[in-house]
Formats: sequence, structure tokens, C-alpha cells
Amino acid sequence: MSRVVKAFREFLVAEKTFRKIFAKQTPGNRIAPPRTNAMDAKLQLRLDAGEVVNGKKAIYLQVNSQAKNEALKKFKKKYGTDANLATAFIDEDTPEEKQEEVFEEMWQHLEPQIRERLG
Repeated sequence: MSRVVKAFREFLVAEKTFRKIFAKQTPGNRIAPPRTNAMDAKLQLRLDAGEVVNGKKAIYLQVNSQAKNEALKKFKKKYGTDANLATAFIDEDTPEEKQEEVFEEMWQHLEPQIRERLG
């Protein structure tokens, strides 16, 4: 399982896609990756935007319907594709020069939840 999570994180960092989490989004919309069958099958995970409360936006890590990894498939079967594998909160108004640091902190918050939910 760790390979899938690591590959997803590497995609977010390599493409600077993590910067999208700081943009204004409608709650429930996908942040990353772009919604394509190829990307969903390759990365198996996605980030969705949640509500903003007092300037803090919820970020939800969810399993794509095309997930092939056994642990992800079990999670998806048990909870569905809209279930949150992990949740973190970020300050939507983070200055650009601090965004990578805040992303790293957010990711450190997500990892233990992922391990706990997937075993």
C-alpha cells in the first residue's frame, strides 16, 4: 500500500499540484489529480475539497473507483468511493512561499490516518 501513497504524494510534489489545495474551490469538488480514467487508474487516490470554516479548508484523501491495490479495493468496498481515507485542514490563505511547507505538514497529518484505516 505504501507504494501507492508514495506515488500519489510524489505526483503532487513533482507537478507542484499541491498548490491547488490553497485555491478557492467548491466543497465536494476534486482538487487533484485531474478527473480522467487514466489518471484515476494510475494514481488510485484523489484529493477533494471540503468546507472552509474560519479560514481552514478541509482536504479529503479519497480512493478512486478504479483503484487496483487490494487494501484500497477493500476500503472502497466497505466504505464506498466517497468515503474519506484521511482528512487534514489547511489555511486557505497561506502565502505562496509557505505553501510547500504547509503541504508537508498536511501530508504528515494524513499518513497516520491512512495507516490506521488500511492496516
